[in-house]
Amino acid sequence: MSNIQLTWSKLIPLTSEQIEKLGDIGGVYRISKKADDGKYYVFFVGSSDALKEKLLIHLSNKETNSGLKEYLQRGGDFKFRYAVIKEKSIQEAVEKQMYKRYLPEYNPEEPKSDLTIEVNLN
Repeated sequence: MSNIQLTWSKLIPLTSEQIEKLGDIGGVYRISKKADDGKYYVFFVGSSDALKEKLLIHLSNKETNSGLKEYLQRGGDFKFRYAVIKEKSIQEAVEKQMYKRYLPEYNPEEPKSDLTIEVNLN
């Protein structure tokens, strides 16, 4: 089992203006919403070779996950955090670990990956 140490971004407002600042990077991300207790709770995780494009799709009418689309359209204090990962197989393995850790409400199913890894999700 591999142990992967990622460098996570700070929490960033989930707005098209903030997303546009991302470079041409691939990696993993998680989207959170601020709850009444003041903490942010993860409700969606993902990975992509093009993080900027994928995150912008979540905010657009092109989003195909109807539950996620409706949730985001209701509004709220949404933020995202990401880590850059170049290798697709590592992206998928980390996404699977994030899914297991956070059990995000708007991911329709557990991501597929044959790799078993440990990763810092904080």
